Amino acid sequence: MSPLRLLRVFVGLILVFSGSQGYASSDGTTAILVDKKTNNLHVVQYDSQHYKILKTYHATLGQVKGDKEQENDLKTPEGIYTFNSLLTPPSLQKKFGVMSFYMNFPNTFDQLAGRTGSGIMLHATNEPDRLKKNYDSQGCVVVKNEEIQEIKSYIRLGLTPILIFSELTDEYLNPGSDPKLGAFFDSWVKVWETKNLDQYMDHYHSDFSAQGRNKAGWKQYKADLNRKYSSIEIRPEDVKIYRHPKYSVVTFTQNYRSKLKNGGWGHRSRGTKILYIAEENNQSKIIAETFTQLMW
Repeated sequence: MSPLRLLRVFVGLILVFSGSQGYASSDGTTAILVDKKTNNLHVVQYDSQHYKILKTYHATLGQVKGDKEQENDLKTPEGIYTFNSLLTPPSLQKKFGVMSFYMNFPNTFDQLAGRTGSGIMLHATNEPDRLKKNYDSQGCVVVKNEEIQEIKSYIRLGLTPILIFSELTDEYLNPGSDPKLGAFFDSWVKVWETKNLDQYMDHYHSDFSAQGRNKAGWKQYKADLNRKYSSIEIRPEDVKIYRHPKYSVVTFTQNYRSKLKNGGWGHRSRGTKILYIAEENNQSKIIAETFTQLMW
């Protein structure tokens, strides 16, 4: 075997056998962790199922302590979010400094819980003295101008999560090591691919909502697809588990393809699936899910 072919085989083996639960995984996945108790913002790398802290900054948070519940309560929300847009001057108000990243608050979980609000950001400020205070924002996470410029290089819009904790404990610094969530995910993929509708729906929360459908509507939707397709493949890659006291999130690259009963191809898609997982009767259940064509 030639050296080049040997190298290709070796790289292929790495892709097959690395990553969570035996699925292929990519390097360089980053996240932002915010500890409201210490006012620390950590830039981390998701490294072999745990977070490796790369940088730490002081963050000024909402003027009122506690988890955000409604518009204008001046609280910083707690949960798992992504950044959906980036603004810089002149489109950005001067008080937000050189840059701001808008978070997707309220996310699907917050909406189901009845939480309201808007305009929650990670941003800088044109008033450096504000950063001497731990709690001085209207609910946003605030850092220095030069710091947000450093943080920017670690953020990919729509993908990089920001996890905000009332207190970040060691338990949540090793999210991928949770065997319960890993087994739950593996089981969900298996019953989806084998078209076992009842067992598939058993993985879903009674309050589930996605694509405008509740749990009953989702079951009917999936039953129709099962009748239409002879086979379904998911082929997950880059599986990442993010844990939080309120809920967990599993993200992965979904390589979906299905075949029609006449032998032709049905639907094909590749992108990032995001599962929101909450506890119900002491069991993990999917309470919401979303899909984006963005990928790491």
